[in-house]
Amino acid sequence: MKKLSDLAPTEALRGFHMKGTVTRRFLVTYPVPPEALVSAVPPCGELVLHNGLAWVSACFVHIARMRPSPMPESLGLSFNYLIHRTLVRLPYPDGKMRSTVLVLEANINRELLGLIARKMTGVRFQIRDITLSDVNDVWIVRMKKQEEVLYEAEIYKNSIDTQFNERSQFMTADAADRFLLGISFGAQWEPEAGRINLLAETHDPWRTYVGRCKTNQHALLKSLGIQQQRADHVITMTDIPHYFALRGMVVACPAAPSARTDKP
Repeated sequence: MKKLSDLAPTEALRGFHMKGTVTRRFLVTYPVPPEALVSAVPPCGELVLHNGLAWVSACFVHIARMRPSPMPESLGLSFNYLIHRTLVRLPYPDGKMRSTVLVLEANINRELLGLIARKMTGVRFQIRDITLSDVNDVWIVRMKKQEEVLYEAEIYKNSIDTQFNERSQFMTADAADRFLLGISFGAQWEPEAGRINLLAETHDPWRTYVGRCKTNQHALLKSLGIQQQRADHVITMTDIPHYFALRGMVVACPAAPSARTDKP
């Protein structure tokens, strides 16, 4: 019998779960010196590197018709979230180390949904003003705390294509997609409890589109001491059904030195 830990990114979730349609997603990804993220990595894990660099992504998502799996679409809710994330290898219940999306900071624009998600999944969502604006030749992703802009990126519409039109650290768009999004689990590290909560997220197949952007503000990178805030690329998708587990797998995280790896 196949283990839950071996769930493929495009495999359906079984049992009771949440489902919705990602009507627009922008994954804006930044190269980061590995040493800047050492304190964010669980002591039982290791950063996943590409070309000797760690990668921090700002993942903006607008979800429509989010609801428990037995409910009809008409009862679903719509909202925006923006999650800052990186890639790490973490231990799973079967003892294997696997590439996993590690949540650095989770933000959502609906207070009630944030409280429910925090209670059900353990993900520590902060309530923020998160918007996507369509302005002439760009889409603008913006996140604010009251009047303070915490994140802002302008994505150039005419740059969106199936392949890179400018230099990237990745050979192809598909290679970037596999490295950054070919993963079935996200993780919330709870250092005070000495554990990691692993949550499954899968989706229907999509076609990879990439583009360029200009970053006007990235408070998280600044807090890590990173002044260079030029994104390597943007990955985008539209109208893709996604599936989210409500209960995660919990793994103890014993004290041990963190490490770095180039292994996928």
